[in-house]
Amino acid sequence: MKFFPLALALSLATATASLAQQPAGYRINLNLQQVAADRLKIVVNTPMPRENQVTYVMPSVIPGSYSKKNYGRFVSDFKAFDQQGKRLKVKNDGPNLFVIDGARKLARLEYLVDDTWDVKQDDAFIFQPGGTNFDAGRNFTLNHYGLYGYLEGYKMLPYEVQVTKPADLYGATALDVRRASPTQDVFTAPSYVTLADGPILYARPDTTSFSTGGARISVAVLSESGVVKAAEVSQMLRPMSEALTKYFGQMPVPRYQFLFYFPASGSPLSSKDGRYGAMEHSYSSVYFLPEISDPERLKSMVVEVSSHEFLHMLAPLNIHSREIGEFDFRNPQMSQHLWLYEGVTEYVAQLVQLQGGLTTEEQFRQTMREKIRDAEKFPAGVSFTEMSRRILEKPYDDMYENVYKKGALIGLLLDIRIQELTQGRQTLRDVLLALRAKYGPTRSFEDKDLIPEVVALTHPQIQQFFDQYVIGREPLPLAEYLGKIGWDYTDKARVKIRAFGQLGFRYDESKQEFRTADVQAQTNVFGLRNDDVILAVNGQPLTMANAEKLLRPLVDTETATSAPVELTVRRGSATSTVKGTAQEYEVEASNLLKPSPSASPAQTALRRQVLTARG
Repeated sequence: MKFFPLALALSLATATASLAQQPAGYRINLNLQQVAADRLKIVVNTPMPRENQVTYVMPSVIPGSYSKKNYGRFVSDFKAFDQQGKRLKVKNDGPNLFVIDGARKLARLEYLVDDTWDVKQDDAFIFQPGGTNFDAGRNFTLNHYGLYGYLEGYKMLPYEVQVTKPADLYGATALDVRRASPTQDVFTAPSYVTLADGPILYARPDTTSFSTGGARISVAVLSESGVVKAAEVSQMLRPMSEALTKYFGQMPVPRYQFLFYFPASGSPLSSKDGRYGAMEHSYSSVYFLPEISDPERLKSMVVEVSSHEFLHMLAPLNIHSREIGEFDFRNPQMSQHLWLYEGVTEYVAQLVQLQGGLTTEEQFRQTMREKIRDAEKFPAGVSFTEMSRRILEKPYDDMYENVYKKGALIGLLLDIRIQELTQGRQTLRDVLLALRAKYGPTRSFEDKDLIPEVVALTHPQIQQFFDQYVIGREPLPLAEYLGKIGWDYTDKARVKIRAFGQLGFRYDESKQEFRTADVQAQTNVFGLRNDDVILAVNGQPLTMANAEKLLRPLVDTETATSAPVELTVRRGSATSTVKGTAQEYEVEASNLLKPSPSASPAQTALRRQVLTARG
């Protein structure tokens, strides 16, 4: 589609009069009807700086993502103009900084920006929920920090974004919006921080909403092949939303927007490494998840991911340090409290599902066991607060995933300890609600003050917990603390299991078929070799929709069937059937976690206190 510049033929008198009527702040023009080679033209009418030299900042790092993104690398043909349309001198200072001379005359910036989804998915690739996608005439995923920035020193001024769009596309967002006409939307925000916190998904409308806990929950879905619908996703989200309402008493926010993008199987946008997920914002969250036709698998995936992101409306929206509340997009100083923002959030997300009847205690316990197992993959003897504070540096950046593993375990053990020391008078939930009441969205705490405040709200001995296991480097006392609620934990033990042997499967997306991976013929009962194609299980053709149901019992010793299983296998050009029956093996199992048959009444009572919803 041909792409043309805005007309600049204004007289000096007209331009001056127009500028005089403009409110202080930024006015941005974005034309989604003009896309060329996956690029959009950005026009930013700027406030007039007081300095003679000013720097336009594109974000290096963004809140909720703990790695460098360098969005400025997607900007090209950057130009600055004065009120008469005369070019001002601009030079680059690294990928994200554009230094403008003669800035007291600055009136307008113009540049092109590429989308981030269509580039090579290498180590520098931006995870899709934090990026941008321009599919001309069809859909647009707009994370503002991938489109525009701010003049340094003028970040907290108001923003107005005028979007010209195809008439058949609807822009779903949590931002304040005026639908000026079928082809124009006007979004407003009091600052760059707020604007960047409100992504927009433009697509042909598939939206719905419901109310719970005093909040309006909106859902927008873009499913590339139409497999997933907003009404269906809304029904998946509603029980979880109601469980959150029960946990909090009411929703911590008056509104919330879910934005879902479901790439089809084989889509060029699909994650090459199989990574999907979401990114949280204060009043919304963006999801990039694979289309799955099996309703139960789709529901499991949506609820698991959204329960965590949804809970970020508590922390960091309502509970955050100054490092987050006044986020520096250029040279961010990271908070030391990822144990709270991500770890406690993940723990509560799992607990809320249990208390809301969406999962069972057995499933909750198995989830915690998996987190114990996964946490062991990361280096031991690392201070969690130090890792958090230095998460952008080597080697700590490679430890980030542990915030969802060890971080969630910190949340569970902290909750157990608080309830034990206070005889159930205080819970971790009570601490979170007290902090929310004190701070809220507009007030930040000082990073150094949070842990002493949690101690003051609970019990003096909680300081020792933080000193040893969060600030300190001691391993989590899993056996001791899980024993307090009547669960037996063993790090290693010899056990007997039933299994089909050592089996692994991978999905070949280009051919849409399942192949064996990391197998040896002599170590599985079917005699499978690497790269055998599994066509059917017990005569049922294997598809992406039923793969979890059919393959899970072959690799999961806890669900392994005792009945013989028949596989239809293609090896090279030959197709055959093979049968196998699970065998009994004695193996060394790790991270065993099960209810204690000899749990005392006190242990049982504490487990009930921790895991059961309060009336």
